[in-house]
Amino acid sequence: MSLLLRRSVLRMLCSVLAVVPFLSACSLDIPVENELTDPKAISSVQTAYEALASAYSSYPKVELELSLLSDELVPTHRASQSPQMAQLYAYTDYALQSLASDLWSGYYETIKDANAVLVRLPDLRSRLSSAEQLQLDYLAGEAKTLKALSYLQLLQLFATPYDDAKHTGGIILKDRVEREELPRSTKAETVQAIERLLKEALTAFDTTRPPYGSAPGFVNAATARALLARLYLYTGDWAKAEEVTRTLVPTTLSTSMIPTTPLAWTQGTSAVALFSSSVPVTYYNSIYAQAKSATNATYQLPQRSYLASTDLRHRSYALDSTLQVDATTTRSLQIIGKYAAFLFAGGLPSYNCVVRTTEPIFLRAEALARSGDETAARDLLNSYLRLVGADEVASTVTGSALINAIIAEKAREFAGEGLRFFDLKRLGLPIEHYTPNEEHVSLTLPAGSYKRTLPLPASERSNKNLGAQNPGWPALTH
Repeated sequence: MSLLLRRSVLRMLCSVLAVVPFLSACSLDIPVENELTDPKAISSVQTAYEALASAYSSYPKVELELSLLSDELVPTHRASQSPQMAQLYAYTDYALQSLASDLWSGYYETIKDANAVLVRLPDLRSRLSSAEQLQLDYLAGEAKTLKALSYLQLLQLFATPYDDAKHTGGIILKDRVEREELPRSTKAETVQAIERLLKEALTAFDTTRPPYGSAPGFVNAATARALLARLYLYTGDWAKAEEVTRTLVPTTLSTSMIPTTPLAWTQGTSAVALFSSSVPVTYYNSIYAQAKSATNATYQLPQRSYLASTDLRHRSYALDSTLQVDATTTRSLQIIGKYAAFLFAGGLPSYNCVVRTTEPIFLRAEALARSGDETAARDLLNSYLRLVGADEVASTVTGSALINAIIAEKAREFAGEGLRFFDLKRLGLPIEHYTPNEEHVSLTLPAGSYKRTLPLPASERSNKNLGAQNPGWPALTH
């Protein structure tokens, strides 16, 4: 994370906190390079929030990369204009190793920044008023949620599926800022650590209120509960997933949950996002560098994910386009419209949805179906499909067919948002990639392919306690 970007995020956070009386004099006098190493840097709730901004800003934004690894994008004839994306789509070892290095360092940077705040809170707490201690508790909940989210992402990326009993290695659990040569914890131990962090965060969230009101861009109780549901589905604990989603899905669904205009994707509001991460203005420019309009898109949606014009989501989830294949041939297609439509119109989104308000609908529907309450699962899914104007699931759809319908509709809802890759890995579904415009299958990765688990990065070779490399990848040499 560049110094300039960290400064930008800190100023953004300070502008939000300026509405809070006791934080109205938000200062950036602490040099960014010192705020994590100087024990005196965090001396108040104000400076603690400034430091926590580093954790928010360092959280990786990799939805595009994860979408390329899943099956929710198909190349057009223009895909060769973006060689880096093409290498990732082709699952080349070099591209995966490079991505692994970036994601490992990125998520652990967030963890380090969260730890830098958490380790200093006990001493700070003793010097604060009762009101400030409550605000500090809420801040600790945010730091723990960001840390848990980073752990969960790392676990899904760098560990084999949870039900793989042969390979038990999880990730490294870190509670200190300083570099340590730690061994990998097991997958079960990692899950326990994530669950503990999220439950501790919920204890803080449920007993106090944030000092900045309903401003976007921050994790909260709903974020923590949604992440718990993700975790329980990952481990196959359907009962806990069902329980934790009960309060996340409103009795009556509303169209306010659905971004129905391109502008809605840019605001990070609580009606749309349970957690939206701020991004630099160059973020979307880099994603769509080769596509200044829909007609120049390098990747499109697969036809199974196309949205009908009568579907409410069609207004902002997808963009219709016509691709000029050659001098005499054109092809109609849809590309992901999230953020893109606003960008093509000359806007610059400042937020990226990490956890959306519609996700608990699909988390809960799957948990209900797998727990045996198929009627409730189908009714919930159909209530959402009716809301958006999509075809409902017939009452005769049961068993694995119902679960498949839930997963398929989830893929359509969250195309381009980075969730599908984790579902494919969790469920052991094959990943199929195509030649341009879905003409032929170019790659099939079965459930057992080693490439579905990223390699431990070369940067960890000096860690003598790390243990064996992930199966299928070249061994780490010290």
